Amino acid sequence: MGFDGSASAWRALDVAAQLTGYGSTLSVVSVAHEGNSGESSLLDAAHEHLLEQHVTATYVRKIGEPAEELVAAARELAADLVVVGRRGAGSDGVPLPGSVSAEVVREAPCDVLVIR
Repeated sequence: MGFDGSASAWRALDVAAQLTGYGSTLSVVSVAHEGNSGESSLLDAAHEHLLEQHVTATYVRKIGEPAEELVAAARELAADLVVVGRRGAGSDGVPLPGSVSAEVVREAPCDVLVIR
């Protein structure tokens, strides 16, 4: 699951935790742009949140373009499902997939669940 600390990412984290069942593995991936180390504290916060729910996960830090790195992580981890939050909204107020979630939907090697 992709995690950037946004409100939709927190909701996506909760959904991913709920979907984690027997024999499945949850991997939380945070992507920072070059020179930004903020993803470390984001993953620490995600780790603490999941511990409160008694959910174990692996945590992956990537550097680069978020959608590209999330798709690469899905391939590397042989993911069955990618869970991402959506932040975009159109000019008429109708929610639209954000650029990251839309690109992940187009490029991921597996199913993608986009959380509002």
